[in-house]
Amino acid sequence: MIDGIGNSNNLNIGVGRGQTPDISKGAMTLKAKGIADGTVVEGRVLSAENGTYTVRIAGQNLMARSNLTLYPGQHFQALWDAKGDVPVLRLRPEDAALLGKLPQGDREAASLLLSKGLPLTDELMLGLRREFRRLGGDSVSMNSLVELMARGEAVTSEKANLLSWYLSMDSNSVAAQWRRIREELRERSRRGEHPLESLRDMKEGEDESSLFLRAHSLVSRPPREPFSHAALAGAWWPSPDEDSLPARVRFSSSGGGPGEERRYYQVSFALDGVAIGEVSGRLESDGKALAVSINAEDPAGRDIILERLNELRDDLSDLEMSLQYLGVEGRRKDDGRRYLRLDIEA
Repeated sequence: MIDGIGNSNNLNIGVGRGQTPDISKGAMTLKAKGIADGTVVEGRVLSAENGTYTVRIAGQNLMARSNLTLYPGQHFQALWDAKGDVPVLRLRPEDAALLGKLPQGDREAASLLLSKGLPLTDELMLGLRREFRRLGGDSVSMNSLVELMARGEAVTSEKANLLSWYLSMDSNSVAAQWRRIREELRERSRRGEHPLESLRDMKEGEDESSLFLRAHSLVSRPPREPFSHAALAGAWWPSPDEDSLPARVRFSSSGGGPGEERRYYQVSFALDGVAIGEVSGRLESDGKALAVSINAEDPAGRDIILERLNELRDDLSDLEMSLQYLGVEGRRKDDGRRYLRLDIEA
């Protein structure tokens, strides 16, 4: 599920949309298409002001209030309460009941963990409180602390500030960064430098592009357990076309523990295309087999992708993996099925 709609039995979170459209007043709406009252939604916070949030859910920029604290750049899951004039994002009843039993001083940290679909274990709560107090950060930085902890990163104020900046960027700002990075890579290539060595060197600087690359590297790392299915941020990846806006990509992996022969990998992505509209998808692999599911919101965009599907199939067939599934669908109704598991030994 990628910035879309889920259900209380399947709350796996993907990544945000590749494009953050104009969030001016005229671009927001209270009338959410296809989101019924009481639905569990998954999305990203675009902005916050005076208790009202602009959020991106199911490909729409929506204005909502919330009974939990949200931060710009945060990925979340919540119940969509559309009974009033302005929709409200709420914790599930069981989560709200759990939150109410905690001491007042723990509720902010607990609310953040619950909104990301994480359990309130002693380890997570103690770790988050400890790092938050150690860094003396403000509430906004708490979201970045969870992102760092999820990836097993050593928590520092520099990394937390870096991620807070990166996660609050819109896609136009990100696209401008990637254009600058590409231009410098081309210039270094003309001087005979190897691209990978150039990128390593560029990450060590203190200009905006260097800071961006360091933050991008942090967010690109897959989360560890028990964060693998949390509502974590995806990284902004550039498209092959320099004029296109970047996509959000999220990496995760599981398995490979005692008694498990193979590790299981998943890559989720989402973007807004000019011709194809909003497209998201999921790649799943165990290192030997590959399954690819593409979801296109716009019927015309779906037709365009279907016309080029054989080209994509040929490209994927060149990989040293067995292509088990390649399909294009409408809006995803995620039932928890993983196509790879149907025939993983083929």
